[in-house]
Amino acid sequence: MKNFLSIEVDRKRVFGLDLLRAFAIFCVVQGHGERLLYDTALDRFTDLPVPHGVDIFFIMSGFLIGKSFISYLESHNNRLGRQKIRTFYARTALRILPNYLFILLVNYLLVHYQVIVGNTKAFPIWRFATFTQNLFTPFWDFYWESWSLPVQWWFYIFFPLFLVLLSRFAQPKKYIPWLCLFFVVFSITFRLSVADHVTNRFSYDVWMRKTVASRIENIYIGVLAAWLMHYFPKQWKRYGILCFILGIALFAATRIIPRNLGSFYHNAVYLTISALSVGLWVPLLTRWKSYKTAVGGFISRISILSYAMFLTNSLVILTMDTVCPQFMHHHGVLAYGVYWIVVLAVSYLLHILVEKPFVQLRERIK
Repeated sequence: MKNFLSIEVDRKRVFGLDLLRAFAIFCVVQGHGERLLYDTALDRFTDLPVPHGVDIFFIMSGFLIGKSFISYLESHNNRLGRQKIRTFYARTALRILPNYLFILLVNYLLVHYQVIVGNTKAFPIWRFATFTQNLFTPFWDFYWESWSLPVQWWFYIFFPLFLVLLSRFAQPKKYIPWLCLFFVVFSITFRLSVADHVTNRFSYDVWMRKTVASRIENIYIGVLAAWLMHYFPKQWKRYGILCFILGIALFAATRIIPRNLGSFYHNAVYLTISALSVGLWVPLLTRWKSYKTAVGGFISRISILSYAMFLTNSLVILTMDTVCPQFMHHHGVLAYGVYWIVVLAVSYLLHILVEKPFVQLRERIK
């Protein structure tokens, strides 16, 4: 397929990070669709130990934004001007809001006309439009896939403001690690404070895995990685392979150590360790600057589509469950293949018709 339907790839992109982003969206889409493979010839495929794709997206958001702001501060005498912040906010809004609000509308219409199951009354739509649906308390039964966007949104809003405040007293080399540590402690403390609400897998999912206060630490782990890359570049390159091996080992440990409901490990530190294991992959992958094969080009284009795929894959499988339930329940492997094809097709349309025009407008803002 010629250049994956003409999705343009900026040659300045770091291929290793594209690979990580593509792997993240594979984990997300696979995780939502794996039930289609139960009791089929590919059943064992569902047992593959893969990380939570959202963990990877959080780490990458913190890493890329942290890297950008640290570099800016160091090259501008530790001063973060209003124009830089306004530009960042404008570019961020144009990147996130169009897809997010469009899919919010699609969700509302599909639930309203009973195409998919949902509840638009339990949690007001304005909370989704303002990214306040899951700041400290959970939500459910509507626009499930939106839970991670508020985590990133509020990081984008407050991170520059923290930098403005802290830069008055110290250089970023000194305060960035403490800022990151603060949010790690904050998230762990929050999880412990709501532990009484966690009585089963569902309550753990909505109270701990899908609230902003619980997950904001993951993004700051990415910021810490950016700090290490900027201030310790030689060590960053020298120990890339070792960090990657340690990250794999740490991830394996999270799969081996029992996560007993109610335990300190389960409630407090599992999500921290899981994100840290992914963060340790970044030094090695940032060294992989480019690709020279068609497969590499395909991976970068999947990376570009990842945001659209993240917002649409749940809608796709829920709609298919309603429209063709017999096909979904009795043709597992085939249904799984169709699910992936439809996700790619719908994501491509969302990217071309909604996301791309605003991204092009965003690139005009310097």
